Amino acid sequence: MKTIYSLLIISLSCTFYSSAQDKEVSLYLNHYYNGETLDLDDTLSFDDGRNYKISRLEYYLNINTLRATNGDSIVYPGEFYTAEDDLINYSGKQLLINTEKHKYALGFYEISDLNAMEFHIGVPQEINLQDPAIWPTSHALAPKYPSMHWGWAAGYRFLALEAMIDKDSDGLFEFPLNYHAVGDALYRSVNQTISTVETESEIIIYLDVNYEKLFTGNNTSAGGIFHGAQEQVVGIMDNFATNNVFTNTANLRVTKLALSNKITPNPFSNYLRIEIEEPSTIKVYSLLGKLVYQAVLSVGTTNLNTAKFKTGIYMVQIETKNSINSLKLIKI
Repeated sequence: MKTIYSLLIISLSCTFYSSAQDKEVSLYLNHYYNGETLDLDDTLSFDDGRNYKISRLEYYLNINTLRATNGDSIVYPGEFYTAEDDLINYSGKQLLINTEKHKYALGFYEISDLNAMEFHIGVPQEINLQDPAIWPTSHALAPKYPSMHWGWAAGYRFLALEAMIDKDSDGLFEFPLNYHAVGDALYRSVNQTISTVETESEIIIYLDVNYEKLFTGNNTSAGGIFHGAQEQVVGIMDNFATNNVFTNTANLRVTKLALSNKITPNPFSNYLRIEIEEPSTIKVYSLLGKLVYQAVLSVGTTNLNTAKFKTGIYMVQIETKNSINSLKLIKI
């Protein structure tokens, strides 16, 4: 088995980047609540029908290992020096996740056909209690606003989830619901199969994050402020690790060859270029089958403005007089 080490050293990063065979590896998270794209301040519902709004949802992922089908792997160890010049070794690449960001860079590597990822939720014990000021400002563990660091004696917030509940259904969200997960005992591991989209220069790992599953088994609609390692916080962190909060994005490679070179790019961002050889109707559906766009296209090339589409997976359907073809596309 070949193991590829990702040390946090600038010179090695430059070496990775310069290799013509290396591919840029990224993690792409689709943030969902009950199958719909989650935006902060959306009105959400608990199982008992009470509504609430999330104003803050941030947490740390510590990526440990990526594995390929042929046995190759990328391992992320790290090291840093304390203020006393003591060397501390730890395992992982830290990412601070929030629902307004989807794509996270993991580095450049000579690897292909990734199929598994091992990671933790939280910050490794070796560096959890360190001063956040030791990290460069761009680092995930550097000081943040609002703060993700609880204090030297307690360490980082592994999770900061803050919401307001409308308990009496009067349209006013007046009851707080806060979860701040703090303490080494809450560090949780996840072994995850992964789906990827791979090109000659890039590998993107796609995961769906299903946040409604965080609340399974918790009496969340009653509200409350929970910090540290209280029972309610433990339940949230256990769900993170064991309740399929992270799931494999399905059927990324399912396409109709008749359209794969007619609708580009894929993944797309602010536009789609569509080449049509006969008058057609285009229909764009969300992952749940909701029709989000429809238009009649003339023969030739059409540039479709997709800037207002939410990030996620879409099914594009082209209907002609004699055929219907579909293509799965990803908005980033």
